[in-house]
Amino acid sequence: MKTASASAAGLVLAITAGATLASGMSMPANGGEHFPFGHPGRGTGPVHVIHIRALDTLRFDPARIVVTRGETVKFVVTNAGKLAHEFVIGDTAEQAAHEKEMQAMPGKSMKHDVNGISLPPGQTRALVWTFTRDGTVEYACHIPGHFAAGMLGKIIVQSPAHH
Repeated sequence: MKTASASAAGLVLAITAGATLASGMSMPANGGEHFPFGHPGRGTGPVHVIHIRALDTLRFDPARIVVTRGETVKFVVTNAGKLAHEFVIGDTAEQAAHEKEMQAMPGKSMKHDVNGISLPPGQTRALVWTFTRDGTVEYACHIPGHFAAGMLGKIIVQSPAHH
């Protein structure tokens, strides 16, 4: 039989493990970050490498990617232009929230959560991610004016049976 204090401790742990931050991501009890569509990948074991270019035409190349749920993906993103860009992965709500934050702080350098990277002109940076749910996730640049101009791509996450 559980004691009242053991039950209370379990409840506190459950609340901590499922706490949702204002940004819509949850914070597991172990301190790692988790998003509805996945979590940062470890980069160990099999990794699917995908190369993406951020262009000064305010587009990503490619603009659509298909990945398998459960696989770890290493996005190697190159800023092929002379303008600063960023690469942020998220669902539609996450992208809208980040866009609002960036518009409120024009000209300021943005510190990214684990789901985004800044891309100075000519630089290549990597982001490793494990997708845990089927569906569509977006990648976008929220440098003022870029998202509004269409600097957005789609990641189609499919269950292994679809590949």
